[in-house]
Amino acid sequence: MRILKIVPQAFYAPRGTPLSAYHRARELLAQGHQVDILTYGIGEPPPGLNARLFRARGPHFCRSLRAGPSGRKIWLDVLLFSSLIGRLCRERYDALYAHEEAALLARIAGAIFRIPYVYDMHSSLPLQITDWKFSQSRSVVALFRWVERVCVRGACAVVAISPAVARAARTAWPAARCIELANYFELQEASDSADGTAIRARHQIGAHEKLIVYTGSFVALQALDLLLEAIPRVLVSVPGARLLLVGGAEPELSELRATAERLGIAERVILERARPQAEIAAYLAAADVLVSPRVQGINPPGKLLSYLASGRPVVATDTLVHNQLLTRECAILTRPDATGLADGLTLALTDPALAARLTQGSRRVLAQLCCQSARDAAYQEIASAVVAAGGPRRRASLASAHRPPPRRH
Repeated sequence: MRILKIVPQAFYAPRGTPLSAYHRARELLAQGHQVDILTYGIGEPPPGLNARLFRARGPHFCRSLRAGPSGRKIWLDVLLFSSLIGRLCRERYDALYAHEEAALLARIAGAIFRIPYVYDMHSSLPLQITDWKFSQSRSVVALFRWVERVCVRGACAVVAISPAVARAARTAWPAARCIELANYFELQEASDSADGTAIRARHQIGAHEKLIVYTGSFVALQALDLLLEAIPRVLVSVPGARLLLVGGAEPELSELRATAERLGIAERVILERARPQAEIAAYLAAADVLVSPRVQGINPPGKLLSYLASGRPVVATDTLVHNQLLTRECAILTRPDATGLADGLTLALTDPALAARLTQGSRRVLAQLCCQSARDAAYQEIASAVVAAGGPRRRASLASAHRPPPRRH
């Protein structure tokens, strides 16, 4: 099939939704589909992606975009919709594949051009409005609840990244055709102990020091302040512990650095800017423990499955954002507060037998969540949904309608 992916993000960026959209594109290409991508006029070139990239035209008034909903994003979506109409006037596609709120753009454009669309649902739109503190207005939340219902209802298939997101889709429209497909950001290069040793040497982390690593976004929703508050308690039991946070921008680094100084742990905390995804495996290899402190939301962090694949014990808060994918078989799930996180980290750092059992459990859980045959079946179901909605058949009929009649002799 010929697919036009609509990504309402600064694409590419090695975080969150842009990273999810990147790996979805890779998997669709691996399934044999042709993929074009339409996105904002800002972002980096996607590495090693064999797809045509089209950027929205018009004054973006910015070179970067913070995560989460914003007034600026509404304007960028207007530009994206205008470019979408222009793209569909130039070329025909079997299906539109829309991420997040771009499903509304796909619903409108799909109705005009009679093209089915797939809604890749990363979270619940009204929940994002409150979680990101965009607005507490009941009317604004109700508006986005309506938008979500319209998007889910009109989609030929909804791709949900977790069981909780699938429940949100069915709450919006009970008859929705939901396909669960967890985000698995497969690291492009396997890493070994030498790569991890190089990371530790770069930051002067001694062989005797225990290293706690977090990778990913530094936005407030990730609760990194909670993690920092846990570290003084960890240091009481494990004085040689260090914390390495990878993935922030300079304003976020400055804020967390100030928090670490206030807590008196600045010498034990290392803050590093966002790194290319190809380097993340080395950071995971450098760790003794991996951590995810987030407490809000229903969309599991994309890094979770990469964490499980690293062979390192994982500590995460026992909240819906984590425990819909993680179990006590593969991770230490803690109370969602600083004390609970500290106790979990201390346990992971001081109980090697438990750490070994968790890494074994991680392999079993990962085999279930990332089974290639199951992922192939999910993509086949997506293709079947598009066919049932008339996508490829309609393009074939249009092509035959415009084909010149055979010459008679």
